[in-house]
Amino acid sequence: MINDVEPKGAVHWIDHFVVGTNDMVAWVDWAVNATGIARRPIIGLTTAARKRNIKITSFLWWEGGSCRIGAFLQPEIYPPAKPLGEELPRCGFYIQPQDIDAHLRRLDRHKIAHSNPIRTSVDGDDGTLIFFADPDGNQYEFWAPENMPEGAMEIATDSKVGRISHAVFGARDLARTAAFFEKYCGVKAEQNSKTAEGTLVLRMRAGGRLIYKLVDKVDERVSGHGTWWDMHTALTVRDEEFLPSYRRMWAGIPEEKGYKADLNLAIEEQEALPARTGLHRSPVGIRWKEICDRGDEFYDWDCHSFHFIGGKPLKPDGSMALYEAIEQEHYLRDLATSLNKDHERNLMKGLGNENPFKPQGQ
Repeated sequence: MINDVEPKGAVHWIDHFVVGTNDMVAWVDWAVNATGIARRPIIGLTTAARKRNIKITSFLWWEGGSCRIGAFLQPEIYPPAKPLGEELPRCGFYIQPQDIDAHLRRLDRHKIAHSNPIRTSVDGDDGTLIFFADPDGNQYEFWAPENMPEGAMEIATDSKVGRISHAVFGARDLARTAAFFEKYCGVKAEQNSKTAEGTLVLRMRAGGRLIYKLVDKVDERVSGHGTWWDMHTALTVRDEEFLPSYRRMWAGIPEEKGYKADLNLAIEEQEALPARTGLHRSPVGIRWKEICDRGDEFYDWDCHSFHFIGGKPLKPDGSMALYEAIEQEHYLRDLATSLNKDHERNLMKGLGNENPFKPQGQ
C-alpha cells in the first residue's frame, strides 16, 4: 500500500481488461483453461439480444465480481500478432511463486503457447513472469512478485490465478502519458532504479501497475483504431470519487467529435487525436451519453480506451485492497438528478436485470 496522502480520484486496481476476438467460443474455452475461471454464457447469441443491438461478447469474473476479463467479437480478422512477449497491450495476473510449475503444466496440458519463467525487475518490481497468448494472439502475463500486494490473491480462481496485476501499453511520449494519468487518475510516475529505460510505471494505490513502453507506432489492437471495437481497461476508484473523477476529466479534455464509425478518419488522423472522452458502447454508456452529452469512456494519447468503475472498501481500515464493485448504472440516476433529468421517461430501461453485462448476483 502506498503511504502518502491519497489524491482525489486515485485509481486502486484494474477492475477488468477486455480484448477483441475473432472466435468467441474459442476465446471462452481458452480463458477457462488458461486461468481456471468459471465459464459463463456468451452474451448476444439470441434474437432478442440482436434486436437490442447487443454485441456478441463474454465477460468472466472472479468470485465477488471485482475482477473480470472479457472479449468482444470483432468485425474484421486480426492481423498476425507479434512474437510472444512483444505484442501490446498485454494483461497480467497475479500468481504465487510456489505455483509456477503448476501453471506451466496447465498451460501445456491445454496447448497454450507460453514462455519459460523469466526472472525480471525491468518494470520496477522483482519477480517472475510467464508470457502466454490466446488464440487471437492477444498476449498476457502471469506475474509472481517477490512482494505480493494485499488483496492480490484474496480473490482467485480454482487454479490459483489472482486478480489482474498490471496492464502494459505502448506510448509515443511517456512524459505526456505520465502527466495525463497524474492529473486524471491520481497516479504518479514511479522513480525506481530497477525500471528499464523507455518504461513508465504508474503504480495504483492498492499495488497494481499501469506500465507503458516507449514505442514509435501506436499499438495495433486498440479501440481508438476505427477497425477494432470495444477493447478497454476499467480502473477502480472509490465510490464517492466516481462522478467527481468524470467531472474533472470533462472539464479538462474534449469530447470526441463524433462516433468513430461516422467520422471515417484515416488511420493517421485517428492516431493524431488527443486524449478525450467518448461513447462507451455498453447499454448504460449509451444512456450516459444521452443524458449529459459526454461519454464515460476516455482515451489516452495513444488510442487506448478506459473507463472508471466505483468500488466500496470491504476491509475495516477503509483500504481498497478488497472492494465491492459498483456498476455504472448505480451512478446513472445520481448523474441525471444533478442535471435535473431524473424524471425522464425510460431512464433505466434496459438496465438493472435487463443489462446483459451485469455480473450475476448484483
